[in-house]
Order: sequence, then C-alpha cells, then structure tokens
Amino acid sequence: MIRAEYVQRVKDRTDLIDLIQAFHVPLKKAGSKYLGCCPFHNEKTPSFNVDPLKQIYKCFGCGEAGDALAFVQKFKNLDFPEAVEFLAGRLNDTVEYESSTRPKSRFFGKRL
Repeated sequence: MIRAEYVQRVKDRTDLIDLIQAFHVPLKKAGSKYLGCCPFHNEKTPSFNVDPLKQIYKCFGCGEAGDALAFVQKFKNLDFPEAVEFLAGRLNDTVEYESSTRPKSRFFGKRL
C-alpha cells in the first residue's frame, strides 16, 4: 500500500497545467484559470476548466472533475496505484510504500 503522505506529496509537486498539456490537450489562459476542449468527450467550444492554484479541473460539459491523479486515472485508464506510479515517474521519484513488499511496476519493469 502506498503511503498517504507520499500520495499528497506527489500531488503537491505535480503541475496540473503541465500534466494536462503533456497529453496534447491545449489550454488557454482565461483570467486566473485555463480553458480548453475536454479530452473526455467531443465538443466544439471549450468547457474544460483548470484551476492552477487549487490544482483541480472541471468540465462543465460532461461533469468530469478532479486532481492530477484523477486526470491520469481517467485519461490513461489506470487504477490508483498505477496513477501514483505514473506521476512519481514523471517526477523522477520512487514510490513510498507502507510495507516492505512492493508490487512490480508495469511502467518500469522492476521493483520500485
């Protein structure tokens, strides 16, 4: 099991704007937030809002919302531990587990 403190640290260190744009989702600054077309459904007018201060996103078209982990889980179809491992990999960090048994990561092909 991944340590809760570690999960929070990974979320705090992840820039949500950079993460979303890394998946080729263009965002434009609109005031203090960013807007773009939602990657989770087809639309012509932007309804996908990202708040960089709160590090959350919300689509007012389809209702999808969440933080960096939720975005990665939905966009890449990953479960929670895989999403944490993915974000940790982007940060060049090693996942911290509660116990001494660490599952084999499907992303790195080795024990973390």
